Amino acid sequence: MQVPSGQTFSELDIQLMRHLHSVGFIKWSESPFTLKSGIKSHVYVFGREDITDNPRVLAHVGRKIAAVVHELADHRQPCVIGIPTAGTALAVGTSVYNESARHYVGQRGIACRIMREMKKTHGAHTTWVVGKPEHEKQQYFVLDNVVTDGGSKFEAAKKLKEDGYQLEDLHFLTFVDRQQGAMAKLVAHGLKTTAIYNILDIAHAFKVLRLWPEEAERRVEDEIREHQLGLA
Repeated sequence: MQVPSGQTFSELDIQLMRHLHSVGFIKWSESPFTLKSGIKSHVYVFGREDITDNPRVLAHVGRKIAAVVHELADHRQPCVIGIPTAGTALAVGTSVYNESARHYVGQRGIACRIMREMKKTHGAHTTWVVGKPEHEKQQYFVLDNVVTDGGSKFEAAKKLKEDGYQLEDLHFLTFVDRQQGAMAKLVAHGLKTTAIYNILDIAHAFKVLRLWPEEAERRVEDEIREHQLGLA
């Protein structure tokens, strides 16, 4: 399937689209949602209990993310750090899927680390991320479910820097880019970024597969144009 970005969705991509729709990972609503950025949108990206309650779908998502991680990885062990809370489950799903499959496909293991929502003031670990950075051994991928204005990625970058991670050596992965310009904004601030899927490509696939109304793709495209970010 050809999608608006010019990419071609494989049969595995199409299968994943069906799974994401079936569990409500991405929803269309005539009544708009209010996003964290304050804008209103008819499309909302979830990625919490819809994924964790459906481990088979989480495994399919993990498979896709693992494939992208391996494409981007260098000689070091890949390690995925999920931005809480949605990114945490995706990071664990990526690591576990890859480990269960790698003796079939010959790939390296993908480690994962947990980032806290709140720093602890007691116990053995008082950092944001459980695990000290080891850039000479591991290559770190910071993962989230969606990017709108980039706010949660900048917050995560600040916390990781506080923990001693080298920002120039991190790669920020986003499962769904809402295409409002956040990716360019992150790059302009010196962060390496990759979006696994664009929201318009997903809307197109959902339309072709008759999972969303015919007009949904056009209205998503209208929202993208209406809510573009500057690089400041």
